[in-house]
Amino acid sequence: MSKNPILPIQPVRHIQVPEATLNHLLTMIGEGYWQPGERLPAQRELASHLGISISSLREALQALQVIGVLEVRQGEGTFVSSHSDQAVQQLIKLSLPLMRLDVTTLFEARIVLEGGLSYFAARRATPEQVSSLFKNLNMQKQAIEADHLDTLYELDLAFHRQIAEMAGSEFLKQIDVPLFHALENLLREMPHTMDGWSRHRDVAVAIRDHDAEKASRAMRLLIESAAQRYARWQATKSQFDEKNLT
Repeated sequence: MSKNPILPIQPVRHIQVPEATLNHLLTMIGEGYWQPGERLPAQRELASHLGISISSLREALQALQVIGVLEVRQGEGTFVSSHSDQAVQQLIKLSLPLMRLDVTTLFEARIVLEGGLSYFAARRATPEQVSSLFKNLNMQKQAIEADHLDTLYELDLAFHRQIAEMAGSEFLKQIDVPLFHALENLLREMPHTMDGWSRHRDVAVAIRDHDAEKASRAMRLLIESAAQRYARWQATKSQFDEKNLT
């Protein structure tokens, strides 16, 4: 299959960052360089094009395989999944009943996916979309100050969905939706703070400024912060449950 010469395979930049290779591949898939069902180049060839080691490439491919973006067919190679949404739903069904480590894995998957969505949102957002995103932020702040938790939860969900719409990548949205639903009940019980609101605002500012790299980085920090809050909440909840059992 011939490729558009305007969109060649580019070397990975900042290869000292482990997630760079994964994000680079996800960006290429999201941009349509490889279509669902299409086979990727052989690993040695692809690693050479990207300017990275085979081990770094394999680590990225394995992560994308785990979240359902890629699938490996024995004796044939690595392919972009034709049914990525079904693959992620199956991952969720297997992960949620298990230990907290698997929930952490889901947070990590969201870092990858929402980092990509934020990247494209910064490149493609219209002034009207940016205005709507900041309106959401103002309402979130009011809800925090008024301690309206149900309202705040709905606004938080809407914020992330707005970014997905801005990104305009149907492939990434297809993967993101079932994974996001899997975390909804967990996020509903977590406390929302002004620090969390500030991290949301950092994402919005980067999108407004059309700084794709900064938007992706800000989203990663936002989700990492949420994961840490979840871990603290789980620890507090466990202590409370143990106290009431004794």
